[in-house]
Amino acid sequence: MRIRRREEKENQEYKKGLWTVEEDNILMDYVLNHGTGQWNRIVRKTGLKRCGKSCRLRWMNYLSPNVNKGNFTEQEEDLIIRLHKLLGNRWSLIAKRVPGRTDNQVKNYWNTHLSKTSSEITPPPSKPRGKTTALCRHCSSLLPQLLLVIINKKMSTRI
Repeated sequence: MRIRRREEKENQEYKKGLWTVEEDNILMDYVLNHGTGQWNRIVRKTGLKRCGKSCRLRWMNYLSPNVNKGNFTEQEEDLIIRLHKLLGNRWSLIAKRVPGRTDNQVKNYWNTHLSKTSSEITPPPSKPRGKTTALCRHCSSLLPQLLLVIINKKMSTRI
């Protein structure tokens, strides 16, 4: 069974490039009837010559009714800037907090509009940013308070 599926995948040619209106309609009809998920079945059930990943990304980033396709508002810009300062380039985490926007939209908007203006407002960090940098900065601001609590507990246990 596995060998047959591999042979089918190798013989199958997927279309690349821009999506047509007909392909969008086929994908929208499929999702409305069957729901999201199991994206590789679309090829077998509809005859659409796109791979499952391409169908999933097309739905999530462009065709889904939950996606806001309009311009970014000032509130969204401010929120993205604040979240980027806190989380760094974790676009999926930022997008979860900006309703109606995908991680791809937020990342593209940041790279084309906000990264230059944000770097002019705040100087770049002295160290390269890692995944834990934002958390360490938060913890470092709490460090003096935590040290006082620890010292007071040790002093009280000695007495």
